[in-house]
Amino acid sequence: MKKIALSVLLASTVALAACGGNSAANNAAAATNEAIQNANDSVNQATADAQNQISTATNQLGAATNQLNAAGEQLANTAASVTTNAAH
Repeated sequence: MKKIALSVLLASTVALAACGGNSAANNAAAATNEAIQNANDSVNQATADAQNQISTATNQLGAATNQLNAAGEQLANTAASVTTNAAH
């Protein structure tokens, strides 16, 4: 009778440990999935930030180009005016 009770106790302990192991594995998998999702969110945010910075830089470059073109036109007009005045 004691051997049967000991066998039942061992079997239930093993079963309980197995259930606990599955729970630990599930918790580890959930934590891993959360870490992967957080890393993915971080990469997505960094990508969005980089795209915004590139867009800002592109806009600034466009504005500088426009200013340079305007300055070039003014220079050309001034040179034409000087040439015209010198001819008279």
